[in-house]
Amino acid sequence: MTTEHPWYAAAQLLQPALIRLLDHLRRQLETSGWQGEYETVELPTSEPQVLYWLHLRRGDRHQRVNLWELCYEICFADYTPDLEYAGIHDFQVGEVTADMGLLDAAGEVDWHQLDQKAQRVVAAMFAGLEYPLD
Repeated sequence: MTTEHPWYAAAQLLQPALIRLLDHLRRQLETSGWQGEYETVELPTSEPQVLYWLHLRRGDRHQRVNLWELCYEICFADYTPDLEYAGIHDFQVGEVTADMGLLDAAGEVDWHQLDQKAQRVVAAMFAGLEYPLD
């Protein structure tokens, strides 16, 4: 599957990535010391856009996570998320590349590969909370 626009392949992956992301976040929250609360925010733009936040708390620590950024990390190859970015990116052609390893030879979602990558992204995000870089 070859396209000129990064969203063609990524659009096919985005909803399944969000589903797998939420499942892995739920599992991680069940076994970690973190508590999470989801927030949905409609952005005041000309076209309706919805931002999904996960607010994590443990003791006096608080971390806000933009769930779209984690989805982008799953859907795109070599994407570094900005977890506190307060918006939804409008990617341009050539700016990002869909992770084609998440699609099978027929161009369908490879659920096993998608699930594995979502699990890795969630584990890395929680590991970053345990050992912050600051």
